[in-house]
Amino acid sequence: MHTRHASANPTPPRFVPSPAGVHLAVHSWGPAPSAAAPREVVVLLHGFPDRAQFWSQVAQHLQGDCHVIAYDMRGCGQSTPIHGRRHYRYAALIDDLFAVIQATSPHQKVHLVGHDWGALYGWDAVLDARASAHIASFVTMAPSLNQIGLWMRQRLLRPSPGNLAQLLHQGLVSNGLMLSFTLPVLPELVWRSGAGRWLMRQMLQRMEGLEGQVIEPPPGTEADAVRYLGIYRANLLQQVLRPQAPRRTPVPVHALIALRDPFLPPRVFEGCAAWATDFTHSTVDAAHWAPLSQAQQVAKTVQAMARRWAVAQVPLAPRIPQVSQPTPGP
Repeated sequence: MHTRHASANPTPPRFVPSPAGVHLAVHSWGPAPSAAAPREVVVLLHGFPDRAQFWSQVAQHLQGDCHVIAYDMRGCGQSTPIHGRRHYRYAALIDDLFAVIQATSPHQKVHLVGHDWGALYGWDAVLDARASAHIASFVTMAPSLNQIGLWMRQRLLRPSPGNLAQLLHQGLVSNGLMLSFTLPVLPELVWRSGAGRWLMRQMLQRMEGLEGQVIEPPPGTEADAVRYLGIYRANLLQQVLRPQAPRRTPVPVHALIALRDPFLPPRVFEGCAAWATDFTHSTVDAAHWAPLSQAQQVAKTVQAMARRWAVAQVPLAPRIPQVSQPTPGP
């Protein structure tokens, strides 16, 4: 989704191959770093049912100081239109991310930023064995699925009226839409009928206060959404119902918490600090789509992390292994 008001135009996409044979459409804003003019590199991960252009307003604010990268995730936009839940498991998505980093910033760490599913699997990316050598910082707008699963389990194990009320609200109300996308057949019918497009437009306009703006899902959004349902079916229940114990990433993490997010309310971020050696957080007055409604504040948060963990002149290891590290079981 994106809005029709002024936004930066990225460069025409370059296509980066991923190990699985997927080609990813990679867009960039702002000059690339050089020896004469070093600058930080920011990589933006979008969610469902979006594309790289979702980040255009944030990129406009960042491009004066940073080289900004965003790509259409597999199945979306101009990237390979691949079908099937197995193609949307986290391991494949994380391999895509490191392929993009290798192609766009092979000699310098990047600052990772994730929204929605980009934030959810971004957590698993910064826990990957490759992360410490290639990711300088991570700004997330969501907890991980493991963290949500542990949050829910803790309330189930301490069944006070308040805890049970929070658990039921999170499972049935806040995450009800996500759960519905794991069902067979029905989500495809919703998106192919145009109802999914209408619902997304209504939520954006009403929840983010964008009634005066024209919300324009790009052509092909329905087909993107149908393919990208695989990410729900391959990962959601698998991680939430069987969450792993916390393990700390060495990558500094900052959680930007949307105060009015109906899907990921502030309470589900409670356990995030246990997953990072350096964890900070701040809030933004937004619902779920802060990069659209509060683009400047999102960009300022990213800039602050990029300055704090600046690596523009720090060399990198020359290559990245192309196989994801297996994730230990619970």
